[in-house]
Amino acid sequence: MATVFMKYLETSPSDYDRGIRLITLGRIRMVKERIAREYVGEGDRVLEIGCGTGELALLCARRGAHVVGIDAAPGMLDVAQQCVQEAGLGDEVELHLMDASTIGDHFPPGSFDVVVSTLVFSELDETTQGYVLRACAGLLKPGGRLVITDEVLPAGFLARLVFYAVRLPLLVLTWLLTRTGTQVVSGLSGKLAAAGLRGDVVGTYLGGTLCVALATARPAGEAAPETAHEVPRLVHRTTLGTILKDAYCLLWRNFPPYPKVRPSLYALGHPDRDAPVLVTGNYDLTVRRVVRDTRGLDAYLLVCDSRGINVWCAAGGGHFTAEKVIQAVKTGGVVEVVDHRTLILPQMAGCGVLGKRIEEETGWRARWGPMYATDIAAYLKAGRRKTDEQREARFPLGHRLEMAVAIWQVWAVVFGIATLVFARDLFWPALALSLLLFVFIGAFMHWIPGRDGFWKGVSLAIGTVGLFLIWTVITGQPIVSISTANASLGLAALALFVGADSQGGSPLRRGGEFEHIHKLVPLELLLVIAWLALTFAPGLVR
Repeated sequence: MATVFMKYLETSPSDYDRGIRLITLGRIRMVKERIAREYVGEGDRVLEIGCGTGELALLCARRGAHVVGIDAAPGMLDVAQQCVQEAGLGDEVELHLMDASTIGDHFPPGSFDVVVSTLVFSELDETTQGYVLRACAGLLKPGGRLVITDEVLPAGFLARLVFYAVRLPLLVLTWLLTRTGTQVVSGLSGKLAAAGLRGDVVGTYLGGTLCVALATARPAGEAAPETAHEVPRLVHRTTLGTILKDAYCLLWRNFPPYPKVRPSLYALGHPDRDAPVLVTGNYDLTVRRVVRDTRGLDAYLLVCDSRGINVWCAAGGGHFTAEKVIQAVKTGGVVEVVDHRTLILPQMAGCGVLGKRIEEETGWRARWGPMYATDIAAYLKAGRRKTDEQREARFPLGHRLEMAVAIWQVWAVVFGIATLVFARDLFWPALALSLLLFVFIGAFMHWIPGRDGFWKGVSLAIGTVGLFLIWTVITGQPIVSISTANASLGLAALALFVGADSQGGSPLRRGGEFEHIHKLVPLELLLVIAWLALTFAPGLVR
């Protein structure tokens, strides 16, 4: 049940095997040994999807099989290659950097006796799971075997209660460390059948949270099941539910679970085979705004898996990439509904999506649309030519205030905890003041002096402390006192941080927080230490 934490372990490939054995209580090693012993024979040609560090590949190779291992993580493959060489099995194991959704393009049909996958399908969305299963069915020889090991929801109320009690804290911790996570695989037997495979679960471990499923390919001569591709339609509606979703996205957008749309292909209006194909991420608010801003337009919307993060942040953070678009093209069924081969991508994704790679892998031309969805209709009407205005990033007051509140609610948790620990009576004033500062810099960031967030923070700190001292004089309080100095230090530290953090919240400035962190951290520490000294040891300054 704790395999969700493997996303963190993947960031340290050399420690992956040891860590995954620990959190699965050694069961994952037992499962891999069982797979190699019972389902892999001498002379078999084996494809391992998500080979990781190569542990299962080596077990199969020692059984006399020839193993082709693929993985999308270069670091994991480096460790796997080293293990293969140390084991002297370089002729029996070949490794490839490859996404699971592309296996059907790289290997000929019927080329494997066995396909194995361990803890991979829980990282794929529902649409991609079905696509990869169909690809596996095509790659297997008649009567070939598919063996899947992954995390599932256990049966029984008590078992599920324990499962969630363990899994949810790990899910939150993993997200905080990696901004990613996994999901349990549901309805596996039905998905196998839909892919034309015959199989079911043949074993469970860890209280029913880890399952092993075995499926066999169709016998020679048996036709594959035909599946009609139906494209669901998206329509813009304003309801109480969408209003609540908007409020949730505004106030809770930085914490999981993210409101997201299932990655897939959707219809806008009544598109025909010449309709444009728009691409976006699967953050719920993003999708609904695209649908709203394209009302009256007949088009297809290809929603990619961006981990439920908006396009700009997901692209900058490595969650919305060319590989994600390639995966959506291959799994979404878009090739079945249009005759052209052109994708229109959001310009804001340009920082993380390589259009050339999309073209090389799929044959689809990647074109960059306008900066904002509100300009899509005009862009298409002009023959897919952008004006200078459509290329420019705009950051109007409404967007700035929305971003300010979204950033504030993240740090409000930190400010709240800090004041509860060190100055409980300042809890509500600190939250209110921090919100006021975030809103202020959101509204006036264009006019606050400073070439970047750090210097804007310095300006904001000077201005905030200056206003406080003026207020002190007006109200007749002593301006030279420990309490005044203490408050000034606290205000300066808070305002400096708020200004510096605004660097990453504006599309008009590149995200360069780390470039000035060497200036920010020492100054913040100095201010906080001085504030603590005045708060808890006033005798030191008498």
